[in-house]
Amino acid sequence: MVKFFIRILSVALFCHLADAGVLLLDNGDRVSGELIVIADGQLHWQSDLAGEIVVQQVNVVGIDARDLFEIELDARRQLSQCQLQMRGDQQQLLNCKEGIAQLNTWKLVRKVSARPLIQHDVWNNTGSIDVAAKDSAGNTDEQDLDLNFKMSARRQSQRHTILGKYEEQRQNDIKTQDDRKFEYQYDYFVSDKWFLNSIASLERNVFQDLSSRKLIGGGVGYQFFDTEFIQLQVDAGLGYIQEIYSSDTDRHALAFRESTDFNYKLNKLGLRFFHRHTLTQLFDQAGDWRIDSETGLKMPVVGRLNAQAKLRFNYTHIPADDADALDRVWLFGVNYDW
Repeated sequence: MVKFFIRILSVALFCHLADAGVLLLDNGDRVSGELIVIADGQLHWQSDLAGEIVVQQVNVVGIDARDLFEIELDARRQLSQCQLQMRGDQQQLLNCKEGIAQLNTWKLVRKVSARPLIQHDVWNNTGSIDVAAKDSAGNTDEQDLDLNFKMSARRQSQRHTILGKYEEQRQNDIKTQDDRKFEYQYDYFVSDKWFLNSIASLERNVFQDLSSRKLIGGGVGYQFFDTEFIQLQVDAGLGYIQEIYSSDTDRHALAFRESTDFNYKLNKLGLRFFHRHTLTQLFDQAGDWRIDSETGLKMPVVGRLNAQAKLRFNYTHIPADDADALDRVWLFGVNYDW
């Protein structure tokens, strides 16, 4: 009798495991169970043997699931009532209400949930603050402060972005650098990737002989990726620039502007590479162009706090009188993201 019940239980367990979902990881492991949710770069899986487990989304190769899920590919593309199916170990199919689609990688998926996804009329807010400082004493007393912030809010087709920068340097209590910039950009998405934008900025750099630089412009952009692991956007357009100098001739000119913003998660520890630059070409004088860029790495320390190292590179092809064309500095500090 005992052997009979053991056989019955074994058959029931075998049938349950045969009908369970399967999670395939990049190390070759297969975990039976069912998907709970994918969000914030992590996959929550209900294992038949170990209970709920959490793995990094970057390690997911394929998923077979019995339930139906809502999938958010990016900010504008969603699939509903999807069944997740694997063909072999390489091909991932999404059998959804909208049709059957093949998924090349799980890295670029923003969210998967059995519940309805967040309503589109809710603002999605993100931001970051960078701080780098230096205080030295001895033969030369020097204090440096570098502060940057960026805040972005998106709802449906609209996105608002605010950026700010403040740099100050003092040597023996004498200010040797004072650079300030504020920028606002409005984006309107006309498709999943393409957007129209308008921009306004105000900048001052006393020790580059620049009392003020004002820019008003607009253009078009393309959002290549916007996920937990990779973000990439490029935009370009025309603008009108007004520059007021302390000891040089003021300028008013039409200009071309291009900017790129790239962020990529390099490994499981959260190490990220980032690069952003803005290229400006003024049309009133041949060869008058400038580029402002930041390139670096940041690594999580605790929570949302990161250690950061970056190279700031600014080059002006035709600088003002008594000003250098190249301004380059390494910055080491902390970064906070939300």
